[in-house]
Amino acid sequence: MKATLFLIVSLLLSSVISTSSAQNPAMAEPVARVAFTLRNNLGYHRMFRAEGPGMAYGFTMNRNESTPKNWPVGGKLYFSTDGETTEGLIFTVTAADAGKTLLTAPKATTYATVPTVMVRFRNNSLIPRKVMLISYKPDEAGNGTQGIMLLPYSSTTQTFPVGTKVYFADSEQVDIVMSGKRIDEDTPFLTVRKENKGKTFNIFR
Repeated sequence: MKATLFLIVSLLLSSVISTSSAQNPAMAEPVARVAFTLRNNLGYHRMFRAEGPGMAYGFTMNRNESTPKNWPVGGKLYFSTDGETTEGLIFTVTAADAGKTLLTAPKATTYATVPTVMVRFRNNSLIPRKVMLISYKPDEAGNGTQGIMLLPYSSTTQTFPVGTKVYFADSEQVDIVMSGKRIDEDTPFLTVRKENKGKTFNIFR
């Protein structure tokens, strides 16, 4: 009788412990994590948000910045305006991403096989001028932004893929770009072509 009672109690305790373990997240299987490098290839400073198992935070990255990450499998990267809300999914981390470099614009074209052209832009005025050069490469998300100080009749040398739209932005256009919007519907200063190779263009007309 005592032996039977002891067996029943043992079975009940075993059942309670098993149920408790299944319901306690602290005793659940840990989520696998993936170490990778995140690179901002958008061409401009941007805010993002990361969400996943045990992870939710906003952060910013400078143009061309790369940072090491160690996120759980299933972690997601989103665009964000404030670091709290999400605007669009960029990618979801998988186990196969371990050791890779993941991009903030995964669909951006790489220009290894696209012809590039070197051109010069000259300050053709009698006074030093600071210019804001905005460029949009074909099929690439985002834009390139450079602030350049030029002495009278000095020039800056730039290399772009064929098809790039180049702007010397005024203050209104700079404000638009800095707000995260685009100006590539405006008429460009220059759309780069093969025949532009080696040419010098006066900035002020």
